[in-house]
Amino acid sequence: MPDLSPFAERSAEHLRLILETGHIGIWELDLASGVAIRNRQHDQLFGYDEPLDEWTYDLFMEHVVPEDRERVDRLQKEAIEKGTIWSFDCAIRSAKGEKRWISAAGRPLSNADGKVLQLIGQVIDITETKQREDRLVLLTDELNHRVRNMLAVIKSIVRLSSRKAGDLPSFAQALEGRVEALARSHRLMVSDASESLTPSAILEAEIAAFPEMEERIEVDVSDETPLTGAKGQGLALVFHELTTNALKYGALSGANGKVRVTINQFDSQLEIAWRESGGPTVEPIHDDGFGSLLISDAIGSVGKVDLRFPPHGVECDIVLKTG
Repeated sequence: MPDLSPFAERSAEHLRLILETGHIGIWELDLASGVAIRNRQHDQLFGYDEPLDEWTYDLFMEHVVPEDRERVDRLQKEAIEKGTIWSFDCAIRSAKGEKRWISAAGRPLSNADGKVLQLIGQVIDITETKQREDRLVLLTDELNHRVRNMLAVIKSIVRLSSRKAGDLPSFAQALEGRVEALARSHRLMVSDASESLTPSAILEAEIAAFPEMEERIEVDVSDETPLTGAKGQGLALVFHELTTNALKYGALSGANGKVRVTINQFDSQLEIAWRESGGPTVEPIHDDGFGSLLISDAIGSVGKVDLRFPPHGVECDIVLKTG
């Protein structure tokens, strides 16, 4: 019979390689003492650069975020009682204060009498996967919101185009040009935005679909810096929301309302002010609507947006870091 010891040794090395490269933490929990033995990767998943002298179930539960603790503990008790797999995903707070996500599974080990004495299992970090899932949910919500707004804008385009169209061909031509202008603004937000565009050019791309509105939208530029990437996309999204809302509910929804936009550059900071006037009285608006949240979040860490709803007209101040 061949000597299998070299193969067994290599198998152990293979397992060690899988655990290390896959960043998989393994653990064995003694239920009587609550103390667990584990590998180095386990403690690293929880934010410790060096393994702790002791790891306990209570310490693990301290890392689990408060809103997940009851569920995780209940699942463990059910697994012990029924002799089934303890499997769960949850959020944790690492030793470095970061919020992370883990996926773990444990198997009960029983003695000859059927009493569960230990749990053995593994844990992996799924933070990047969870963040991608959250991002997908946000993009889906944003897409649904944008489609609803897009339909409302197209309805406005059709209405405006029909007012001055003397015949069907001229109506079709005007409608085609305005929808294409709307598409140009949309392409800016979904492309990699590698080209550089000034804020005024981004705004012009948004309002070009409404020639009748050009005389009612005043743009005053003292100085501006071309924007690329997330800054340009974020600003385009803000302008889209502001313009859409002005057409649906604000100054541009009536016959006499106007919008004034001022753009100023101060050193490494770009300041944009959106002011509506002459439209219907603005009703109090909850700031937790998706459109308001989208406007607030579109700029992200590259600046800030202050959106207000005074009775005389919507006001929005946008500040972008350009340095």
